[in-house]
Amino acid sequence: MRSVLTSANLIVGKDGSTTVAGSSIGLSTEEDRRRFHQLRSDSDLILIGGNTARREPYKRTPIPLYILTNSKVRLTPKNQLAKQFTMNPTQIISEISNNFPPQDSKDSIRVLVEAGPKLLQQMIDESLIDQLYLSINLEKTGDNKISIAELTSTFKLISTEKIPPCEFRYYKKLAD
Repeated sequence: MRSVLTSANLIVGKDGSTTVAGSSIGLSTEEDRRRFHQLRSDSDLILIGGNTARREPYKRTPIPLYILTNSKVRLTPKNQLAKQFTMNPTQIISEISNNFPPQDSKDSIRVLVEAGPKLLQQMIDESLIDQLYLSINLEKTGDNKISIAELTSTFKLISTEKIPPCEFRYYKKLAD
């Protein structure tokens, strides 16, 4: 059994919106995408929910993609690195810890959660997220609003950087 370091990445609008016309793409900027791809390159596995898989472009990923879903997701064309699971967040983290194929002799598995706000909040409530990377587009608004204060209430703000039009925040989970 290896330890799992779970990081999450989320972009929101200035009003806490998580989507524009059903997708987060409308909130993203070039700098946000650069940081997003850097997080992916530092990870061993991407974890998303079924709704994210249906709404966002996950046809190809550079690393394995685990989808938590209660109903089958059809990725067209098929992503050869994707696996679907009907589990709760605690069960999938245990599954990853016990059964994720070793890439090398690392003691921990780095999971990047790119889930939507519902699954992300559930994982935060269950104390499963160790680090949170939050991008806030200070110019755009949209749909599917969340409370940033509630989302980050169990985290300590480590750093903030403004690169207009976004503010990039990095949080670490408060000690249990």
